[in-house]
Amino acid sequence: MRRVFFVLMLLMLADCGDGGSPPEGLPPDAVALADYTETGVKVIVPRLGGFEALLPLLLSPGAPGSEDFSFSPDPTPGAPANTFVFDVPYDGNGDGLNETTISGRATFNDAPGNAGVGFGGTVAFTMETLGGLGSFAGTMDFTLTSTGREFSGSGTFTEALTGYTTTVTIDQASPLQMKAATGAADAVANACGYSLDGNVGVVTSGDRGSLASTWGFASSRSQVAVTDAVFTSTGGQTTNLPDSNIEIPCGDGGSIQDWNGTFLQRWACLPPEYGQAQLTITVSGTGIIQISDEDPPGSGDVQAYTAAAIPGNPHVVRGFFIGGPAGNQYREDFIWTLVPNSQRFTQISRYVYQEGANQGSGGMCGGAATRGP
Repeated sequence: MRRVFFVLMLLMLADCGDGGSPPEGLPPDAVALADYTETGVKVIVPRLGGFEALLPLLLSPGAPGSEDFSFSPDPTPGAPANTFVFDVPYDGNGDGLNETTISGRATFNDAPGNAGVGFGGTVAFTMETLGGLGSFAGTMDFTLTSTGREFSGSGTFTEALTGYTTTVTIDQASPLQMKAATGAADAVANACGYSLDGNVGVVTSGDRGSLASTWGFASSRSQVAVTDAVFTSTGGQTTNLPDSNIEIPCGDGGSIQDWNGTFLQRWACLPPEYGQAQLTITVSGTGIIQISDEDPPGSGDVQAYTAAAIPGNPHVVRGFFIGGPAGNQYREDFIWTLVPNSQRFTQISRYVYQEGANQGSGGMCGGAATRGP
């Protein structure tokens, strides 16, 4: 299920086309198509982090915040074990309205409540968005690993106003690796709060022709290498575009000061666990926020920790805290993403036990926090 979010993210990353202003001398239609595909990432990518954060809530019926989701066993006669159908309303632009619906069918290799290393499956889904963005249909395979997740498959986005299509393909024999961008040498941020490693094939087509390219991510590199870009005109003539290296922007126009305030957080984890917390956030220094975390609200059980903005992305912060009783403590590394209007932020995280009988094992969490008085 976590793959659904990231396929959409990669789709919009593909909307950067060749990743920069094309050089002079290219056919006008190649320039126009490249310009079209380049604009999507600056608008869409910062907004998509919220969907992945909802998935642990989706897989945890009864968790605060899960009331609006539909997730149930597939009623089709003869449906495979651990097959579910889902329908998720989603506020993709952070304006408080659910303008997007994502629905589909997922078959897992185990019960969702047992999610851990090796957990995986296949997700077939569609996305419908109001306001002219368009629709998406795709199928992805995924597996959770000890450091993150890997996935493969393909899908096509059709933009409603122009009819242009963008198809993303990840080879099943060479799945894309995804993990949190911790800032370590092998976990450099190259897609907002994520560190990717692997190749993605992209083809964008419209009434001006088509543009195909390969996007090469490396977990040790902040830029994406766009290679083998070829424009094909409607008359069948081809033009090779030069290779390029691009940055994926996220949180442009925001400020670290936008984090100041008090938030009510609803969270859920896999293996199943969920709850709420009251978070008081203050900015401390350049690119640093201080968090006072009372979990549950009103309990008096308060923990303090910090998070740092990802360079160039003041609305995306990463950090960690140590939780659990002595002898069974865990470290939880998290990424928080503030929505454009700064009234809410979403979380994805992963925890690993540092000691005790569970040492080395852990799980994943997600959630959303709404600004309060």
